[in-house]
Amino acid sequence: MTIRISELFRYPVKSTAGIPVQQLELDALGARDDRRWMVVDENYQMMTQRELGALALLRSHVEGQGVVLEAVGHSALYVPIPSESARVTDVVVWKDVVPVADAGDEAAQWCTAVLGVPCRLTHIASVARRALQHKYAGALNPDNRFVALTDGAPLLIASEASLALLNGHLTAKQLAPVGFDRFRPSVVLSGATAHEEDTWLAIEIAGITIGVGSPCPRCVIVTIDQTVGVRSSALRDEPGGEPLRTLATYRNQRDGVMFGMNGTNDTPGVLRVGDTVKVLSVR
Repeated sequence: MTIRISELFRYPVKSTAGIPVQQLELDALGARDDRRWMVVDENYQMMTQRELGALALLRSHVEGQGVVLEAVGHSALYVPIPSESARVTDVVVWKDVVPVADAGDEAAQWCTAVLGVPCRLTHIASVARRALQHKYAGALNPDNRFVALTDGAPLLIASEASLALLNGHLTAKQLAPVGFDRFRPSVVLSGATAHEEDTWLAIEIAGITIGVGSPCPRCVIVTIDQTVGVRSSALRDEPGGEPLRTLATYRNQRDGVMFGMNGTNDTPGVLRVGDTVKVLSVR
């Protein structure tokens, strides 16, 4: 069966709602306009859904030289990319120190009102050079490659069959199936077998080689209902820890419970829904 792109997603602001798109432009950092923005606390510490599930309720889309922030019950706010004179502060994104530019008080007040805790909006600084880790590059050479504010890899690849397998396990336990919003992929594929993506080292899409690196260890974010921003353990009709608990019964590996594969594009280009996938090399 032919493997194709069935869905594409962009996440302009780190750890907030994903935006389905018909095409995804790739640049030197990965998906263009993807996770170039990030919410931080008042001490400029990274904030994600791990600490604040309400981030799932913040939606955004790129417009011109900035981003539009949206949330139910709040007026939309356009925030331009900070100027070169904006305050730049180092923020730790996992083990990396990354300079970010503050987006200003209006954006901070809007995010604080939506999320209910003091916070600020930042954008990756133009001087940032966050090195790509070798484990994310697959068959590609990772030297002199950089990433934005993702957890580490430029792209995350997953297949419909992998999600269908999980949902089969869930429904067998009389639990509700989940959508891809729990797993936050960049590229969703049809036509592959369940977790076939684990076996690839490099694929080609639309003339772009994508190195397929390490599997992605999943955390408590997959237990957050993205429509309400609340963990399953807090919902009366869903057992705590799902679907992570079920996924762990058959996807528990040395470094965690795995779903999806980290990927790195070798060149700029454009991915489109419907593009075919050619497997270049396997593990």
